[in-house]
Amino acid sequence: MEINLAERLKAAGELVSENSLLELTKFVWESDRPFTFPAFHATARHVSARLREWGVRAKTFEIPADGKTMLGDWKMPLGWDCTGALLEIWDPFEERHRVLADRKKTNTAVIMWSGPTPPEGITAHVIKIAGKDDLLARKDQLKGKIVYTTENPREFKRLLVEAGALAVVTCWCRNAHLIPDATFWFNGWSDDPGGWAFHEGDAPLPGMAISPQTGVELDVLLDRGPVKVRIKVDTKYMESTLPLVCGYIDAPLQEEVLAIGHAMEQGANDNASGCAVILESLRVLQEATQSGKLPALKRAVRGILTNECYGTIGFAALNPGILRRVQAGINWDTMGRNQESVDAKFKHHRCPDAGASVADTLMAMLLELAFKPSATFIKFQSEIPFGLTDNHYNDPQIGVHVPYVDSQDRYWHTSKDTMDHISGRTLHTMATVSVAFLHFLSTATAHEALWLAHHTARRYGIRIEELAGRCAAGLDAAGAHKAEVLAATFDQLDYLKDICDKAVMSAKRFMLREERAQGHLALLKLQRHTRRLVDLEKRRLKELAGCEPGAAPQPEGLGELAELRPYKTFIGTPTYEGIPANQKEDVGSAMWNSQLHCACFWADGRLTLAEIVRRVCYEFPAETEQKAAKQPAALAKQFRFMGEHGLIKWLQPGEAIPKPPKPEKKGAESEDAGAREEEVHAPEAAGDAEEEAPAEETN
Repeated sequence: MEINLAERLKAAGELVSENSLLELTKFVWESDRPFTFPAFHATARHVSARLREWGVRAKTFEIPADGKTMLGDWKMPLGWDCTGALLEIWDPFEERHRVLADRKKTNTAVIMWSGPTPPEGITAHVIKIAGKDDLLARKDQLKGKIVYTTENPREFKRLLVEAGALAVVTCWCRNAHLIPDATFWFNGWSDDPGGWAFHEGDAPLPGMAISPQTGVELDVLLDRGPVKVRIKVDTKYMESTLPLVCGYIDAPLQEEVLAIGHAMEQGANDNASGCAVILESLRVLQEATQSGKLPALKRAVRGILTNECYGTIGFAALNPGILRRVQAGINWDTMGRNQESVDAKFKHHRCPDAGASVADTLMAMLLELAFKPSATFIKFQSEIPFGLTDNHYNDPQIGVHVPYVDSQDRYWHTSKDTMDHISGRTLHTMATVSVAFLHFLSTATAHEALWLAHHTARRYGIRIEELAGRCAAGLDAAGAHKAEVLAATFDQLDYLKDICDKAVMSAKRFMLREERAQGHLALLKLQRHTRRLVDLEKRRLKELAGCEPGAAPQPEGLGELAELRPYKTFIGTPTYEGIPANQKEDVGSAMWNSQLHCACFWADGRLTLAEIVRRVCYEFPAETEQKAAKQPAALAKQFRFMGEHGLIKWLQPGEAIPKPPKPEKKGAESEDAGAREEEVHAPEAAGDAEEEAPAEETN
């Protein structure tokens, strides 16, 4: 039976409601926009209640937010609340009480995790600094002053505290030239310049933000003479929890597919819109499968809303049993604006090559079909390399293949990220793709799995042919170096074949248990096809070059680590948050280093560092030869640092790979404290809920 994705998209699109998506976006945004921990818990309660209305099983897990617990390599944030913040002129006298920023009117006017001031506020002279270099030059002038800067103060917060500054005010804003009246949202206040969340021991420096336009007005006053301001910030720190809301639609198989996105931010687009896409997907799948408008599910569908990164990795660390059932997922981030109004650019990030999957093929094909007829107004880039948000689960130690779709626009992380520019049309397109993706994988059997594997092999075949074509076009210019060019190309062709084999074999996840033995043989035939294609391209290139390939290129700059095998001792991605800032100044932050993340995903003790670096350089091809030459040494520096701090264990040749630690079993009391069941069935069916739910759902 032919599989027609266009018809599946059409069927999903008829079930998705644009009005529902807009309402859900507003629903999540209005609860989340204070970006305090009490607001996050309110969002969890509201979302759970909405899921119950639809008949979707809801459960809220709670992850420590004490500023010190390490889950993976992520240190959990400290809880925080803010009830008000005000910044006003005090001198010159004729401007007294002129308000520069008020949290009641502009929620982003206070830096998240800002420290409190005394109840009467702080009144002091303002001193303007241009940035970090200016701060260092005038450090002795900052004591007892309120610092005003046009730069991002997160980069030098620790220096401000050391200099004795009483508070900081900034007018820095991304895209200030386009939105001068917007106030940027500063969502981190770590003492570490490369850090993010506020942790136990960080300095509680009061901080507020004003718009660039207001910054110009303050500049005018400073040009005329000394200026005093009064800053009042009413905040408090507390040990709390990060809630994680799961919506769960049960199915016969003890397998799941997943949709994940982060709530708990201040923006309507980033990421209340992504949450709306997930919630609408759950609503449609629940109603349509119950009514017969869509075929019944074979695998359960789970939707997760939580805090970005911290909540995601926290859930993986505390609930490994649930994720072992998840076969694949999708990560939605910032889905609600179109290119025409705010220059939105959408991107589909592949799973890392260490976890290549047919799920990427399905997502790419759905997006291509959806955008052509209904969303030509969207700028879209497909199948670009891995980038991090809530897709930690791609780590092979966790084992969930999660493609990631996101966008950015000029209003990102500013006070302008409101409902005013949310596009129902764009949301409808994204939710249609989400429903089709989740339903396809949750109902797939060997027929669909082999179809996906075939298209995966076809798409990799195109990449193989394109690589060989580029080599063929450049052979004439290679001159005496043809053997070296052939060797490098042959090595990369072999790499693409290996990754294609990995992706093709992932299709077994979507076969029924009784189909997998026969399906495995069919997948081996597809792998042979790719092998024959690579051999064909190699023969063609050798004929064109008129010579045999030389030795395969080896990455340089690895030193004594080249032949050692790294073994990652944590799940997820590295952050170095557990390492003092003064010990990592030379290596910088690892938090958003995608190349390092993908290198870590290969660090399972089987490959040498030289083999890992070579693979990552193919996954992230450098734009220039100069950058390509620096990649190996940069990765080796990070791995050496991780080895020194216990994040990597170096295995000598012949040394056995360590066995991963078994997850701790939770007792009844601790499990009840960490998660609370939200009953979703009608009262007469309540007694059946525990019997229907998988083991982790009934804790």
